[in-house]
Amino acid sequence: METKGPALALPLLVWVLALAGCAGTPATGERQYLLPSAGQPAAHPALIVRVRVAGYLDQGGLVLETGPTTLTTARQHRWAEPLGAQLERALAQALPGDPAGTLTVRVTRFQGTADGQARVSGEWHFYGRENDTTGVFDVRRPLQRDGYEELVTRLDAAWAAVAAQIGARMAAGAAPTAR
Repeated sequence: METKGPALALPLLVWVLALAGCAGTPATGERQYLLPSAGQPAAHPALIVRVRVAGYLDQGGLVLETGPTTLTTARQHRWAEPLGAQLERALAQALPGDPAGTLTVRVTRFQGTADGQARVSGEWHFYGRENDTTGVFDVRRPLQRDGYEELVTRLDAAWAAVAAQIGARMAAGAAPTAR
């Protein structure tokens, strides 16, 4: 009887280890991504941030321009949560000061380009208590390596640059004008 215990334990151990290995790797090969800067909650309680993304960006997969008029949505490289929600958190976190009002942003591009860049484009409008300010943005960051993880990192850097541009314009618009 004692010889059966160790003989049964080894196959059971192998089965448990194999099952644990399968649990850590999706069967489909799908990878999910989050923007690094979207990890923190909003830092400005008096600011409402609304980000709307173009319909083709709201499909869940990372987007690549494969030609001047052609886009491809990755099937196995997807956003772990809706892109708009990540962009809202990252933007609210990155804005300087303590702005009060509503910031609406429409993102028309958030994708990799055929020439190896991350591109973020769109327009924004800030409705503040003392001023209204609008602007457009088109920021590119070159990819330094191949791969979707690099694309996500460069898109995040481009979005941080957009946040800095918007923050600077909001601060300039809030300053009293000389007469």
